[in-house]
Amino acid sequence: MADTSLSSGDIPAINVQHPTAPTAPARREAGLEPRVSPKLVGATLSPRTSATPLPDDSIIQPGAQPYNLPDPLPGILTKIKRIGGGAYGNVYQGVWTLPGKDPIPVAIKCIREAHLDDEDDPQAKQERFERRIRRETVIWQTTSHKNILPFHGYQIVDGEPMLVSPWCKNGSLASYVNEHPDLPDVEKLKLLRDAACGLAYLHSLQPPIIHGDIKPDNVIITDDKIGSLCDFGISRVMTSLGTHTGLTTSGQGAGTAGYQAKELYDENSRPTAMSDVYAFGGLILTAMSGKSPFHKKTIAAAIIIAISLDETPIPTDHVALPEGDPLWGLLQRSWDPDPEQRPSMAQVVQELESEIRKRSGD
Repeated sequence: MADTSLSSGDIPAINVQHPTAPTAPARREAGLEPRVSPKLVGATLSPRTSATPLPDDSIIQPGAQPYNLPDPLPGILTKIKRIGGGAYGNVYQGVWTLPGKDPIPVAIKCIREAHLDDEDDPQAKQERFERRIRRETVIWQTTSHKNILPFHGYQIVDGEPMLVSPWCKNGSLASYVNEHPDLPDVEKLKLLRDAACGLAYLHSLQPPIIHGDIKPDNVIITDDKIGSLCDFGISRVMTSLGTHTGLTTSGQGAGTAGYQAKELYDENSRPTAMSDVYAFGGLILTAMSGKSPFHKKTIAAAIIIAISLDETPIPTDHVALPEGDPLWGLLQRSWDPDPEQRPSMAQVVQELESEIRKRSGD
């Protein structure tokens, strides 16, 4: 997690709240065998054996085996400065200090308390809020891939959950590309390939993990200049707890206008691997052209209407990515109105690798 500051050109986030619906069967992606999410080694995470009532089923990874909730991080978290924020909380540069150890630079995401519509008891509300946050951070903590930003853990201080991950000085893909206007296209493609590998990994798990909010701010550039995904599922967790921001329609997912597939606006829908693919098309377009999908539409409602009418971004609105660029073919397939006609993330990885080789002269 790193600099996620919002610029005036950012499209507002919208929440889509749906009643629970069955998850579509996972597609087997070319070149990726389904795998079981690994467990953390150590005493902080173990299969559930007690008779304690189970937390709500995971929003991020429905059907995942329940685990005992991990203990909070030891030590002291110190916020240094706020570097960004959004509907669900604020992000700070900070340090994590353990007794007898040097301070560790970290990013601290402070999750704003949800306003639960169906809870009158403040204590019950707070318990549900904390339980859900802890339940979902277990899922993040059990993932292991070079293109998934590591998760150190959490603390809850005065009722405020703080999610802790490594500090990355290069910030998000959005800020990195903006601060390096001369970055060659092939280098942008490598960062996109990295993020695509991380997302393909999440989709290959059994049960699969759906990110649900793919956008440039949720791709972090590590100090080694590797693209890594972060914040998967957090927006859906908060939506499930009753937090409402921006334009709200029916639905159980959450995401960002312009990166949401048409089917997410349907009653009883929920994010899927194929809606992640749709969003990843928008990620590619934004990174390569410098303009977000539907950037000429200034309100979320106009974007939603356009997507509902099967409109897609067009080359004339993104002159930095010429119409003849082969990436437009991949983008159009990623935005197919029929989710089953979209490529898998493994196929997206393959096509990005091919473009990297071509543009590198290999």
